[in-house]
Amino acid sequence: MLHFGSRCLNPLKQIDHLRRNLAITGGVSLALILLRFAGGLELWELLAYDWLVRSRPPLPQDERIIIVEFDEIDIQKLNWPFSDATMAKLLATIKAGQPRLIGLDVYRDQSVREGSDNLQAIFQSTRNLVGIEKIIPKIATIGASQQGRTIPPPPDLPSDQVGFNDLPIDMDNSVRRVLLYANNSDGEIRFSFSFLLAKKYLQKTADIEPTIAPDGETILFGKAALPPLEPNAGGYQREDMGGYPVMLNYSHPAERFESVSFVDVLAGEVDPKIFRDRIVLIGSVAPSLQDFRATPYRQPSTLMSGVEIHANATHFLIDAALGDRQPIRTLPELAEIILIILGAGIGTFWVSHWRTVEGLTRPATLRTLLQFTGAIAVIVGASYGAFLLSWWIPMIPVLLALGGATTVKFGVTLLEYLLQSYRQIEDYARTLELKVEARTEELRHKNHELEQTLVQLKTAQHQIIAQERLASLGSLTAGVAHEIQNPLNFVNNFARISGELTEEMAEELEEVELEDDTQALINDILSEFKECVDTIRHNGQRIERIVDSMLSHTREGGGQAELVDLNIILHDAIELVEHTMVAKQSQWPLQKEISLAPELPPLLLVAKDFSKALINILTNALEAMERKRQQGNDSDYLPHLKVSTSANEGRVWIRIWDNGEGIPPEHHQKIFDPFFTTKPTGEGTGLGLSLAHQTLVSVHQGNITVNSEVGEFTEFVIDVSPTGAESLLQVTQQNTTPAALNTVQN
Repeated sequence: MLHFGSRCLNPLKQIDHLRRNLAITGGVSLALILLRFAGGLELWELLAYDWLVRSRPPLPQDERIIIVEFDEIDIQKLNWPFSDATMAKLLATIKAGQPRLIGLDVYRDQSVREGSDNLQAIFQSTRNLVGIEKIIPKIATIGASQQGRTIPPPPDLPSDQVGFNDLPIDMDNSVRRVLLYANNSDGEIRFSFSFLLAKKYLQKTADIEPTIAPDGETILFGKAALPPLEPNAGGYQREDMGGYPVMLNYSHPAERFESVSFVDVLAGEVDPKIFRDRIVLIGSVAPSLQDFRATPYRQPSTLMSGVEIHANATHFLIDAALGDRQPIRTLPELAEIILIILGAGIGTFWVSHWRTVEGLTRPATLRTLLQFTGAIAVIVGASYGAFLLSWWIPMIPVLLALGGATTVKFGVTLLEYLLQSYRQIEDYARTLELKVEARTEELRHKNHELEQTLVQLKTAQHQIIAQERLASLGSLTAGVAHEIQNPLNFVNNFARISGELTEEMAEELEEVELEDDTQALINDILSEFKECVDTIRHNGQRIERIVDSMLSHTREGGGQAELVDLNIILHDAIELVEHTMVAKQSQWPLQKEISLAPELPPLLLVAKDFSKALINILTNALEAMERKRQQGNDSDYLPHLKVSTSANEGRVWIRIWDNGEGIPPEHHQKIFDPFFTTKPTGEGTGLGLSLAHQTLVSVHQGNITVNSEVGEFTEFVIDVSPTGAESLLQVTQQNTTPAALNTVQN
């Protein structure tokens, strides 16, 4: 066996692992290289470069450079743009301090108010003065007035004392590069403002002149070699490198340059000796003039002014020429590609770890995480160390290659582990398949038996609960009914006797001679008394009917179950209810629509109780239609009754529909409660539908639902089982032969 890392592998598996690792390394590297060359990582790499710049320890303050700056207060006080007289006075004051160079980072291509002769004389007599011009239109300044055009130099300043102040802008509007020279619109080579300042300073102090290296491209400036940036140098990808760009190796943030106020110099509050043998830069730090750029030192809402950027560039070029600081160098493209591949290889071969346990390859998560963190630390540390030596290496692509390769390798290893686990489980499952199948069949059979038993138990439970509830309600109702019955008998008897006595009194008084007024008064009293007695007798009879209904509600059944034809019972009930209504209303039109299914099976019912329940429902329907007819809201209204039967899903269905006054939605859940009625006061006991519900649901194990819309219709839907009453009542011997029962159950 061969050991590969922490794994013990045979030669064939070792080759397979090697091929897979090479494929992961190559795939991740290729993807990142293509992404990088397409520009997808450029912004990330530039931001990483900014972090490296900010992380370096700042250099000491450069005593060779001082800035004379003017801010918002200055330009308001002196009325921007400053007049030629103001500028001439400032330059004369600074010149008196014997500076080495004066850099005027202010456009003076036109005369401004008074003092142009004085300024012209200063320009012509000051050989150490350097002015600015703008020669590259596409490098736009922030100011809208300067965007997309060139600005000529001061007309009175010699051309060898003018440098352009154009700054290359990266994709995130930051300044990281500086131009040494570029061609103007006439094809002439012009030096940049900062390069010209550094060149003139070194000519006077160290006798250093820039030259061209033997390769014909690189500028040799003292001890520094400044090769031009290539379009794909460092983190840049296909960047337009017009002119001669080099990386601006910032020394420190802008505030580390010594500065004095423009107004203070004019007012004589600054000792001119402060400028002696120094480079004096004059420029704006006023936000309204919009001469600001983002730099690697940027923080939220913090930019660096143009004069401060030029101070950094001048400082860098002087240090580089004197050998005090190296320019930022980048690796060749091939070396950067090798670093990316190396990062992916480390992530694949070294960072990702796994171990084999019982034939399964499992990722070693903790070890992988620790080594991944260590590898990141090494790459970041190496990048930082290289940057301290002025080398910019591709940190972001290498980190992404490391992370991508580690993730892919970890995912592939995890997937392999899952597949191996699945295969082992699949093999184990096949060995148990026969046993499981046999056991499943046995459990299926027992489960079927348990389901049948559970259905029977639930049915019995529902029936027992219903019986107990009905028994409790029946006992209470019977007790109340019997308690009411005795005083009710007294009320009815005394009402009858009072009526008879009233009639006898009236007969006796007819034989007595009384005055006419007295006779009329007595007759009125007797008439009213008789009406009161009749009212008492009528309400007593109503109470008696309610008591009879209550007693009927307590009875468990009206007979024995037998096989009957539902259509016959339903037809007789309809005829009976209709005749009853006609007896009350001699002229009562009714439109009937009866649809009874002929194929209904015989039902095991308590015929008397079932018929009574149907009669109660039909009676309610006809009475509802009669009340709507008597209301007279619709002269064309015609009572319409629909009754139908059907059989499906192993049950028999009955639908009773009428176009009566309907039932409000809030009463749908109450209409089957005892003593609840929607009829007018005095016209119902509130027990008819309750008795029907008890018979259909509790006795015959059926269901009853109601659908209604007020003023439109009401429909009762009833469904019962063909053997609905079998579990509660005994079937009579003569009507329930074994063959008949088999027919019903089948």
